[in-house]
Amino acid sequence: MRLRDKLVTVVGLGKRTGVELVKFLDRKGAEIIVTDTKTKSELMVELSRLEGYEFKLDLGGHTEELILKSDLIVISPGVPHDIPILERARDKEIEIMSEIELAYHFCVASLVAITGTNGKTTTTTLLGEICAKLEQRVAIGGNIGRPLIKDLPDLKKDDLAIAEISSFQLEEIKDFKPDIGLILNITPDHLDRHGSFEEYAKAKRRLLINQTEKDYAVLNYDDQLVREFADYTAGKTIFFSQKVELDRGVYIKNGEVIANLTGQQPEEIIATDEIRIKGPHNLENTLGAVAISLLLGIKKKIIVETLRQFGGVDHRIESVGIVDGVEYINDSKGTNPVAATKAVETFTQPLILIAGGKDKGSDFSKFAEVVAAQVKELILLGETASKIEQAVKRLDYQATHYVDSIEEAVNVANKLAVKGDIVLLSPACASWDMFNSYKERGEEFKGTVKKLRRE
Repeated sequence: MRLRDKLVTVVGLGKRTGVELVKFLDRKGAEIIVTDTKTKSELMVELSRLEGYEFKLDLGGHTEELILKSDLIVISPGVPHDIPILERARDKEIEIMSEIELAYHFCVASLVAITGTNGKTTTTTLLGEICAKLEQRVAIGGNIGRPLIKDLPDLKKDDLAIAEISSFQLEEIKDFKPDIGLILNITPDHLDRHGSFEEYAKAKRRLLINQTEKDYAVLNYDDQLVREFADYTAGKTIFFSQKVELDRGVYIKNGEVIANLTGQQPEEIIATDEIRIKGPHNLENTLGAVAISLLLGIKKKIIVETLRQFGGVDHRIESVGIVDGVEYINDSKGTNPVAATKAVETFTQPLILIAGGKDKGSDFSKFAEVVAAQVKELILLGETASKIEQAVKRLDYQATHYVDSIEEAVNVANKLAVKGDIVLLSPACASWDMFNSYKERGEEFKGTVKKLRRE
């Protein structure tokens, strides 16, 4: 793809992706327009990272007369694909491309892509830890926080890229495809963006649509919808399961992770109680990572060693500390009801749960059932507080408390808790009503708990 002297518009400068797109396009000799609905003052951090680069700014909205002269429009993941300026560009047959699509066109390395509603970051990070022991260069990026456009174009043929991919990123792909694509699970999420569960699932399924017979699709057999995604790939399908002994795949039997990718000779990989990260959701993540590792030809010894050492990722069932016999757990990355449900089900101790945040159009009925059955006290905050309370009250659950901040939530939990309890932050919601990201929310929680420990 030739970009020199082409007029390319980047839609969405916020966070890291837009910045890295501008840097990449500048290296390729493109003329660049940057457009965003935010103002210059709101984008001061991003603009400071682009000092010395040449581009035109179109802020506080999208100027049609400027943008519709483009040869190519590249959109950041957070930009909805159906905004008016993009619809007008399609009418004029201007090519529109996602950041991962652009990166893919300049990638010659092997590509592993991981998606799913829950577990993407943990699985991507775990696989990255396993592959870090290889001699080749391994780049990890995508939705995990490092844009693919930063690394993919610089990788060599023998290198490896491991990418966490979101439904937002998959909306505008055309040719993008992974050599190995993993789909962990599909449950309702981001319905405010996609409009329906069906459209959300279609976006996730797009990970597989361009694969050829040389590629692999690694799919969760226990998730019926994901299992059916096998019909949408031309690649070879490898299933994994916690419940079923598979003729071909990776599965659990008698407390052991068993691999049989050829359908000939099963091999014991590791006992489940030796895996450091706990919970059924993390076992699901582990099985997916093991399947990919074996497809990449990684030795069993390396896989086992990493599984015994890997302690998980920040903000995902992360132990923050113990105060007066009460353990505080940060699961700020539990940004939908299913993720928060799995977090609650990980523990057998009495729970005080902190939940609530930005509403993504989620249904909280099943989450409420788990709360009513397993949560001692429920502390609510944010945009969805009343929605969650209504869901639990239908089940005659009354132990709810409203707060206005994470700091207040931790202090209320501290007063309610007794020795042996667990205080769990697992919001079941996005963070954007009160924070810039789930990481910022998690750090606020951790900082407040640390204050308790010092008092």
